Amino acid sequence: MAKHRIIFLLIFVAVQMVQASGFKKYAGEFLAIGGGSRLSAMGGAGVALVNDVSAGYWNPAGLSLAKGFQIQFTHGKQFISSVQHDYLGFSHPLNQKTTVGLSLIYFTVNGIKDSRQAFNEADNKVDYSKIRTFNTGDYSLFLSIAKKRSDRLRLGMNVKMIYRDFNVENALGLGFDLGLQYDLWKNLKVGALLRDVTSTMIAWSTNEKEFIAPSLRFGLSYLFNWPVMNLSLKPSADLQILMEGRDYAAQVNVGPLSLDSFWGLELDYRHIVSWRAGLDDLQRFNTGIGLNIPKVSFDYAFTNYASELGNVHRISVHLFLDRLF
Repeated sequence: MAKHRIIFLLIFVAVQMVQASGFKKYAGEFLAIGGGSRLSAMGGAGVALVNDVSAGYWNPAGLSLAKGFQIQFTHGKQFISSVQHDYLGFSHPLNQKTTVGLSLIYFTVNGIKDSRQAFNEADNKVDYSKIRTFNTGDYSLFLSIAKKRSDRLRLGMNVKMIYRDFNVENALGLGFDLGLQYDLWKNLKVGALLRDVTSTMIAWSTNEKEFIAPSLRFGLSYLFNWPVMNLSLKPSADLQILMEGRDYAAQVNVGPLSLDSFWGLELDYRHIVSWRAGLDDLQRFNTGIGLNIPKVSFDYAFTNYASELGNVHRISVHLFLDRLF
């Protein structure tokens, strides 16, 4: 019964928040890039599946399955290498039931040209020597805690702090996420994530305020095992409900609600080599591979963009270390 009460609470809070005003579409889009290469290669379908340090981003409840002291770093470039996206995560168990994590995500654009002071009105032309360059960045820090409530139920929470730097303006934000994972059967897992549960306010230096509306995400994951061939297959699917009234950017739109689906697949051989593929909410094809050796894994993810924008490549290094205490 505990899991039913928790799921009902997530839905109730989300529906109540959609009635609030002041939300701005896409205010939190910079937080939707992802963390780590494994689930990115699976189209982001990982709310029920995630079980390592990257759960601090995908679903904090999954942190309770992260063994030992884990460190992960991911570097990615997109839009013809002009945009850089990096992720750094740490996790460590406090005891047999509780795990804490820290994730830093930064999304930067460097070398933007500023020609506002470069136009010479007297000569009616641009003075190129006065063109300057600047950088912009979005920085998000996730503080996560997860707890095993039973052998089957796991809960998690994020406190996330946001800093946005647009050179001439900057902003600060604070938000909260709630997540759960539940093992319905031996190989079938479900998950739920309520992001920005109280709405996340972003306060700009211009005194303008933006609010990120709550979003609700459900996921399923199943494990197929073939021990004779040393193979395992993990299909997963997520359904995301946004509260921003997106019309054309969503797969399905119903009044103020919009629905998007995510589909992923991971094929693993002897827990050494993995192949992954998936479709994200924009129906882009994602794929990637993983290589696991003792104490470390390397993961690569590829996202197919339109040719004029350039494709996305992400590379992750993941360390699995012994507990510090």
